[in-house]
Amino acid sequence: MAPLERLADKLEAPALDDRSYRVVRLPNKLEALLVHDPDTDKASAAVNVNVGSFSDADDMPGMAHAVEHLLFMGTKKVCDVHTQGTARC
Repeated sequence: MAPLERLADKLEAPALDDRSYRVVRLPNKLEALLVHDPDTDKASAAVNVNVGSFSDADDMPGMAHAVEHLLFMGTKKVCDVHTQGTARC
């Protein structure tokens, strides 16, 4: 497997932010922002896919939205912008 391509090691961040940041390109050309926080024992990931309803074929409206739901099928808990930070999330 091809190695990661390092795109950036230094990103602009607030002066009080002690996390380190790195942008890499994976062998499949996906770009990822890595954040290292020495004060946490948790890990997380987020994905932004630059497609949406504008990518739907004319004869298949709503396909992007349907695929979005398929991504999370079987997950125990999914938070969205409406429930994040609430008791439902």
